[in-house]
Amino acid sequence: MRKCLFSSKIIIIALLSACLCGCNEEPEKKSRFGEVDAMQDGAFLSDNTKRSSSSETAEETEISEKLTTDSTIKTSKSLDVDDLPEGIARMVGVCDAINMACVENQKAYNQSDAELVWRCVHMYVTSCSDKKMKFTRVSEYVEADPQIISDVILAMFGKLRDIPPIPDSATAVEDGVAHMSISTGLQYRFSLGDRGDSAPEVRRVTQYSDGSLEMEVALVSMETSEEVVDFIYSMRANTRNTTTSAVFEYEITGSRSGDKLTSDKMNGMPFLVPVLQVYGYDSYPADDPKHNEVEEVMMLNSFQEHVPGMEEFNEKIRGEILSVTNSELTDDQWFDIRSYPVTSADYVQVATSVAVCPDSSRDPDVFCYNYSFSKSRIMDKNDALSASGMTEAQILERIVGLWEKDNGYAPGKITYRGFIIRRDSSVDMFYSIDTVSDEGLPYRKTIAYDPVSDKIRKVFEEGGEVIPASECDDTKPELTHGRKEDQTDGKQ
Repeated sequence: MRKCLFSSKIIIIALLSACLCGCNEEPEKKSRFGEVDAMQDGAFLSDNTKRSSSSETAEETEISEKLTTDSTIKTSKSLDVDDLPEGIARMVGVCDAINMACVENQKAYNQSDAELVWRCVHMYVTSCSDKKMKFTRVSEYVEADPQIISDVILAMFGKLRDIPPIPDSATAVEDGVAHMSISTGLQYRFSLGDRGDSAPEVRRVTQYSDGSLEMEVALVSMETSEEVVDFIYSMRANTRNTTTSAVFEYEITGSRSGDKLTSDKMNGMPFLVPVLQVYGYDSYPADDPKHNEVEEVMMLNSFQEHVPGMEEFNEKIRGEILSVTNSELTDDQWFDIRSYPVTSADYVQVATSVAVCPDSSRDPDVFCYNYSFSKSRIMDKNDALSASGMTEAQILERIVGLWEKDNGYAPGKITYRGFIIRRDSSVDMFYSIDTVSDEGLPYRKTIAYDPVSDKIRKVFEEGGEVIPASECDDTKPELTHGRKEDQTDGKQ
């Protein structure tokens, strides 16, 4: 019965959207400036436009730019981002919703992608505080008039000729609540959600004499003020409703990355994201052994599909790390899994320590995962040896010599565990060594050998970490490694 009722809702949505629907988009124009969106041509028309400051007037920031198309002269001026006209300020929320949807769907702005279009709308409706939209909150939903939704979509995707069909994903049911449905009054209903700690940050608004705009809006973390993505949106005056009663004065016609960080993501450069982050202090009292539980697992992600080497990278993590979390524990046991991400211009890497505690017979195991941007593949021991400038035999010889010098006896079996190329280009080569504990019992110690300093480091001695926290990436949310105070004060 539930399936039949759900299907009937799809039919109603399809009928409602038939008044709005289609899947055409405006053909690309190739002619004089003013008829072609500036961003589509890849031109930063305001690169030399100064940002407004509190001491500058609009006249002082106004500049002229000469274009190569005949002798056309176009003027532009930078607007004060803290004091935007109402019609322009209303577009900030529109850009913000697109930013959030692009991050969530891991896609770039694209009016041909119906799933992205409707997700942008969902994000806008449920995060909008603009009373002029006249959205109504009903229980677990926000209701919106179909005509307003049409206005929102065309403001977001100005080159669409018609509203795209509603995809099945937009009407999916999660925890008993449909993402999107139709009320008995034929109003759109969008399920409420939590946008997290993110917020929009308007970084630049440039207005041109032909009525077009460029607006740079970043999505930033409220907790750390760090950027998630940053896009520049090109806009023109509303072409669908030119009356003074139009809800939106502008419509977006294109988008591009605002900086290299976002450009890299849009171009498919993989990046690390937490896929599991559990801390016992969130669920167990201080006197419960599981209060000490730490589960931090990271994997590669990308804004594009089928990135070479990425799935192989993630599959290793599934097999070596995530599989451990499926183990059955007793009441007095807990997982201690800590991740140490290190991203540089050349590599994205993560070292993860894994232990089931308490265990008096060994240090945590260390697993390392390394990806080369330039080679578009995961890296192996041969890459580590190449980076270190030594052969494995030479490294083992040095480890034996240093261990004997520091401890007064020869080490037992030495097993390679992985490597991390540090930010200063030095290499930590991780090995486990079979030795004895202070009590004279068999023990497995984890060490790191640095070929540059020719030293070994007992990784977990005196609370040591696989990679110093100061050299690890800042992540969102933060990896506290089980230190609750770090979650409180924002420090890693």
